[in-house]
Amino acid sequence: MSFKKIILAAGLLAAFSANATVINGSGLQNGLNAITDGNFYDVNASQHNPDEVWNLTASGGSLSRLIFEFAGFENVASFGIYDINNIGNTLELFNGAACGTADTTCTAGNNIALTYNATASSNVFASAFNMGSATFSSRNFGYFLNSGDGIFYSQKALNTDGPNGEADHMVAFRGDDALQVDIFGGTNYKTFNTGEYILAWEDLKFNRSDFDYSDFVVLVESVESVPAPAPLALLGLGLIGLGLARRKQVKS
Repeated sequence: MSFKKIILAAGLLAAFSANATVINGSGLQNGLNAITDGNFYDVNASQHNPDEVWNLTASGGSLSRLIFEFAGFENVASFGIYDINNIGNTLELFNGAACGTADTTCTAGNNIALTYNATASSNVFASAFNMGSATFSSRNFGYFLNSGDGIFYSQKALNTDGPNGEADHMVAFRGDDALQVDIFGGTNYKTFNTGEYILAWEDLKFNRSDFDYSDFVVLVESVESVPAPAPLALLGLGLIGLGLARRKQVKS
C-alpha cells in the first residue's frame, strides 16, 4: 500500500469515527427542550465526542442526577461505572428504584456523588450516598446501563448487538457555559457548564431497538471524557506509512 493510500485510509477512519449516532423520533429532543429556557441543542448534530472513557476532574467528586426515563425497563434499570480493564468490576450509582415508575424529572434526593481516592496501590471510587465502593485498575472508567435487556457500555466496541459487531448505546452532550437548564423541569434555570454532560441511553438491543435514546437520561458533572484509542491507531498507521515510504526510498 502506498503512503498516500495509507494517509487516505487514516482520513477515512477519522471521518468514520467522528460520525454521530442517529437518534430516531422526537422523544429525546422534546425531553431535553423541556428542561431549558428555550431549546436544547440539536440532539443529532451536537453530540460530544469522544464519549467512551471518562475520569473525574474534581477532588470533591462528581455529582450525577437522573433527569428522566422514558422506558419500559425503568423499574429495573441500573446505572454506574465500570473498570475499563475489567468490565466485571463495577460500581452502581442508580438502581431501578431511583425514579420508580415516574416518567418525569427525579427529585432532589436522587443526587449521587461519586468520589475518587487514588493511593500508591489503588484507585478507589465510592458512591457517597449508598456507601458502595470499588477499586479500579486506573482512574479512568466507563459508564454502563443494565437495562433489563442487557448490559450496555459507553465503549461501543463492548456492545456486540450491532450489525457490525458493535453498538453505540450512549450519546453525550456537553455544556457550553451558555445554555440555561433546570433539570427538574421548572424555571429555576442554571448555566449548563462545560464540566457537565448529559448522557442519553438506548436500553434495547439493536435488533429490536427504536433508537430513541430517551430511555435513561442522566446529568454528570466534574468529569471529562478521555480521548478514545482511535487517534493512537491513526498515529500507528502514519508511522507504518512513514516506514514503508522510507523503505521505498532506500530500495530506489
